[in-house]
Amino acid sequence: MTATSVTCTSHPDGSLLDSRALARTFAACLVAYPPLLALLLIPQLMRSRAGSEALLTVGLLLLLALVVGAVVLAPEVSAKAAPAGAHWRPGAARTRVRALIGESRRTYLWRLGEFVALYIAAQGVGGLVAWLLPHVADNLAHATDPTASRWIIDYPNYAAQAGVMYVCVCFALAWYATRLRAESVRGEVSGRSS
Repeated sequence: MTATSVTCTSHPDGSLLDSRALARTFAACLVAYPPLLALLLIPQLMRSRAGSEALLTVGLLLLLALVVGAVVLAPEVSAKAAPAGAHWRPGAARTRVRALIGESRRTYLWRLGEFVALYIAAQGVGGLVAWLLPHVADNLAHATDPTASRWIIDYPNYAAQAGVMYVCVCFALAWYATRLRAESVRGEVSGRSS
């Protein structure tokens, strides 16, 4: 029995997934992306009711940039948290991902699709938390004083939703990176056996 078979679980599609690598990568992602958490914690940039449409646009563009950046960096975060073989080491993981895209674009797109599905699920979980812990309410003072804000933001509830979404997005990033790590490990094993 090799070390690979001890630490990895085989799946029907032939890929490998190391649950310990997933856990380590998830923990590393929680620490690696504080700018994303900081943005999610600013209601003026994430909710038009807390700020303005212009601020919401800025916030959404920043969110897009941070999520794309996180996806690009996720393999390196994984390589630092759970290195594997010669190709999945800090400084080499993104190169391995580019090679995977060249070798099997379809496999890479499946892994990216898994991230997108989990990211969408994170938005759904955030919506559920917002439903359970409403963070926006009408400001009754606005009816008599038009200068008063139209909405009241319950920041503790808002922060709870943002925190849950951050954890879910970090899990999506960890899943994506760990699945790419598994493809790298599988490529190395098949390369040695051929």
